[in-house]
Amino acid sequence: MVQRNIHDLANATAYDRNGDKLGSVKEVYINDASGQPDFVEVGHGLFGMSSSVVPLRGHQLAGEELRLAFTKDRISDAPDFNSDEHLSESDQQTIYRHYGLESTDNIETYESDIRDPQRDTAGLVGGGVGGGAGGAVHDRDHVDTVDAADAVTPHAADGGSITRSEERLNVDKQRVDAGQVRLRKYVVHDTETVEVPVQREEVRVERTPIDADSAAGHRGGDLHDEETSVTLSEERVVVNKETVPVEEVRLEKETVRDTEVVSEDVAREEIDVDGDVTRGRDGDTTLPPR
Repeated sequence: MVQRNIHDLANATAYDRNGDKLGSVKEVYINDASGQPDFVEVGHGLFGMSSSVVPLRGHQLAGEELRLAFTKDRISDAPDFNSDEHLSESDQQTIYRHYGLESTDNIETYESDIRDPQRDTAGLVGGGVGGGAGGAVHDRDHVDTVDAADAVTPHAADGGSITRSEERLNVDKQRVDAGQVRLRKYVVHDTETVEVPVQREEVRVERTPIDADSAAGHRGGDLHDEETSVTLSEERVVVNKETVPVEEVRLEKETVRDTEVVSEDVAREEIDVDGDVTRGRDGDTTLPPR
């Protein structure tokens, strides 16, 4: 079994039993008797403003992911406690009752830091990490806490340093198909009305009297039957159709530039200094030896 340091818990991000993200670990509660962590306080809700104390029974820690053995709803409904104070025996029993636990053992164990015999609280030394070592809940009167923001290396009191990290957004773009446009031609039937001027011939009878002089030229001959005919003409409209090109339609693409605003939650680590702060001769801030 791989042993991890308690500080691995303090730097972890918590998830529920179904893999839903809760938030970062804010506090680690350590058993005074055995030096092993018993509870963690994890953030949840909008921007991680809410938090709940969760037992570490049945948990799993893989890298920086802490998988707890309870659902997100049960964790969110957990009773509230003051994270700046020790958890009393009554507080612990209240927590266990809420999560329906009795005597389930932890799956993983953690290396605790060196004990400071001068401290009544049996807390971890080096960097002011509060809290005693872990163990059975019933072997102690209270549980101290390790603040995730205060998690440091065991030798920080000897002049060590802490690396502060933060998340930054890396924004990239990718080209994807947004749609498809097709040109489709279909036939529409309309009715056109056109007025066309036409001509036709008609017969009109004109009677002209013949005077005496004109009659002299028509004398002679007997009476007889006679007929004549006239051919009439008219214009008729002849309709035919032809197909001619009238318009050309093309598809062209143009690039339109817009600005989109994206938002994402990012986390950062903050460093708090516990103890009296003194300044050296050059103005540097130093901590007194513990």
